[in-house]
Amino acid sequence: MKLIKKVSAGVLLSFGSIFLMLTAVEILTYNQKPTPQEQQKAADTMIGGLIFGLPAVAYGGWLVWSLRKQHQKLLSDRLQSTFYRLLEEKSGTISVLSFAKEAQISGEEAKQYLDVKAKEFNATFDVNPQGGVYYHFHI
Repeated sequence: MKLIKKVSAGVLLSFGSIFLMLTAVEILTYNQKPTPQEQQKAADTMIGGLIFGLPAVAYGGWLVWSLRKQHQKLLSDRLQSTFYRLLEEKSGTISVLSFAKEAQISGEEAKQYLDVKAKEFNATFDVNPQGGVYYHFHI
């Protein structure tokens, strides 16, 4: 389903962009049309380009947006489940390195996530002599 959404979004954005570019070209060259018939043809082309281009681009953009939101939700769920699992396994003490390794994220992302959770749960932290940060959550 995800692959179908990605392909659909790409096709819709591509075709919609082509129609909108055609409309833009007609708008830019409209006053250069010498006869009324050519101007009418250009006006029809502009209207058709907008009718087909705008909905295609809008729906393709919405598909991209929904895929992005779905990805963010999956990432958030994965981080949360990793966080709670480590809390149970480590008796409430988590290091930035172990969380980053388990969650497969960068150290900076792990530190930011743990800082937010520490504020949320009123946790404390220690820094060992080697510079490692350990968060102590009271469970």
